[in-house]
Amino acid sequence: MKLHCNPYMLEEGYFLNCADPGGATGMSLFHVKPKSFQLVTYETVKYDPHGSGSMPTSVLIEWKLTYPGVHHLLYEDFHARNNDSAKDLTALRVIGSIDQMIHERKLYEEIFQQEPVAAKFMVTDDVLEKLDLHMGNQHSQRHVRDANRHFVSHMSKLRYRPICEAAYPRGGGVTNPRIRPGSRP
Repeated sequence: MKLHCNPYMLEEGYFLNCADPGGATGMSLFHVKPKSFQLVTYETVKYDPHGSGSMPTSVLIEWKLTYPGVHHLLYEDFHARNNDSAKDLTALRVIGSIDQMIHERKLYEEIFQQEPVAAKFMVTDDVLEKLDLHMGNQHSQRHVRDANRHFVSHMSKLRYRPICEAAYPRGGGVTNPRIRPGSRP
């Protein structure tokens, strides 16, 4: 019987580029190994296509060139809804530029889009603090924290043990008194 081995979870691991698109895009780069992960770098990048600053896509390209190896991309998807006529649609522009970069450059082995609510409700500030990913409560890092939330949410869905054991220990972290550890709501 041959065992299936995930080629990205070999000892050298892979890089997971995380982005929370918007006018100020929060970005994090993680190095993920079978038994550990490391926040390698992070940045908040303003979307300014007419300015002289860097764009989220240029940061993603720079990270791929600076950190050789297998790279995956995880970013928050955005849906325009009819509930507000003055909604800022910059996130759609950022996602469009990311999509264009994906198709032109072919930098990533895998690409994941994640719904906004998936990370916001599952990964609280307390969870980020347990994982040392809260960025010291600096208001200026709130967008990076959101990118980190997407990382934790995604890796939890994959049942990645280093995240699950540290962030959601068995029987720990239950905040609703009507729900006991091991019970279903």
